[in-house]
Amino acid sequence: MNSIRLWIVLLSLVTFLCGLGTGLFVAEREARAASLKKDYGEFERSFVTVFELDTERQQVLAGLLELYNRDTQTIKDQYAAQNRHEMEPQLRRLGLEYRSVLRNRLLPASQRPKFDRLMASKVENL
Repeated sequence: MNSIRLWIVLLSLVTFLCGLGTGLFVAEREARAASLKKDYGEFERSFVTVFELDTERQQVLAGLLELYNRDTQTIKDQYAAQNRHEMEPQLRRLGLEYRSVLRNRLLPASQRPKFDRLMASKVENL
């Protein structure tokens, strides 16, 4: 085999493997984003509609949901091998913390009573 042909085949193979690796990486990242939208998509749409969030606040909400998902997944991973009862208080505290951020930082003061009523009705339905 001619030396130039060997280099062409080798370069083609390396290029193919780099493309394959990149494709798998992007596919995994997109799958995670789709999973987040599936998990919190309805909540996000409802929240945006009920509180009439502008585009900037919608982006902040999307970021908060992504952080919340990451934080809850970290807690779940830490306790995956342990008893679920040990995880519940920490998840409850995290939920209350993010509820406070949504209410006190994301929503304007005029929307907070509406949020409080909505949360009270959700608690009653549990």
